[in-house]
Parts: sequence; structure tokens; C-alpha cells
Amino acid sequence: MNNGKSILGDPEARRFLTELVDEEGLDVVYALLGREATDEELAEETGMKINTVRRVLYKLYDYRLASYVRTRDAEIGWYTYTWKLELERVYELIRQRKQRLLEALSKELDAIQGRVFFACSKDERYVPFEEAAELEFRCPECGSALEHVDAEERVQRLQREIQRLERELSVAADAHC
Repeated sequence: MNNGKSILGDPEARRFLTELVDEEGLDVVYALLGREATDEELAEETGMKINTVRRVLYKLYDYRLASYVRTRDAEIGWYTYTWKLELERVYELIRQRKQRLLEALSKELDAIQGRVFFACSKDERYVPFEEAAELEFRCPECGSALEHVDAEERVQRLQREIQRLERELSVAADAHC
């Protein structure tokens, strides 16, 4: 099983976490690596506001990359939340994201393959022939003339991106399962 340091050493995992909690949030992740701590302890150690630390922890919790144990102080009745990281799941989240992107790109490829498109030269909005004919070959946004577009370059770009994602998903399945 991977530990947090090796996961954070993986550029793709680090990029995913940075997108999730931003660079400042990574300070909380590093402070929590390999141990359990309360949100108050993390705020003190990182010098961050308690609300910022909690925002990061809740974001990680939403993605099941962190968990907590809630205990009640018997004297004052307040709850204390002790947090720990569960970063192993980051690879599954990356795989899910890539899978959704792959599905969206495949759907887009299916929609444009073998069809004729027109585009506005000003806002580059693509319109299929049928819709362009109904619009009398005028852009619905700005009224400019729609011009024929060769979608082959777009089709090739989508095919390359789909192939790249399929390779990455195949490699990821071998490496992280």
C-alpha cells in the first residue's frame, strides 16, 4: 500500500490534490501526513486560520481522502475532531475523472464524425449543417456569416486524446490495483 509521501511524490496525484485544495491546502496535507491531528493543531502548526484548515479538511473528507473521529470533552461538552489522511483513494479518483473525460470525448467524437460543420469566425462557435441552414448560415450570437469548417483536424485531436486517456487508464489499472 502506498504511503502519503510517495503519493505526494507522484506528479499526477499532487496535481489532483492541488486542484482540489490549492497550494495552501497542501500545507494542511503535509502537516497531517503520517499522523492524526485536530483541526486546531493543524491551524497552529501551519499558521493558517482555523476556518481555512477546516475548509481543506472538509474538502478532503468529501472525496474520502481524509476521515475524522469525533470525541466529546466531558468538562465543557465541546466536540473535538481528530483527522487523518487516507490518500490511497486519490488514484481511484483520478481514474474516475479520466473515465468521465474519456466518455465525454467519445460522445463528442461520435457527434461530429461524418458531419458537416460551420463556424463563426468571431466566436468560433461550431454549428452542424442542419442548424446552420435553419439559421441561414448566420451566427446566432453575433449575426456574422458562418463558414464551412473541416472537422477532420478536430476529429483527429479527439482521437489522439481518447487514445492517450485509454493508455493512461490501462497503465493506471496495472500500476495502482
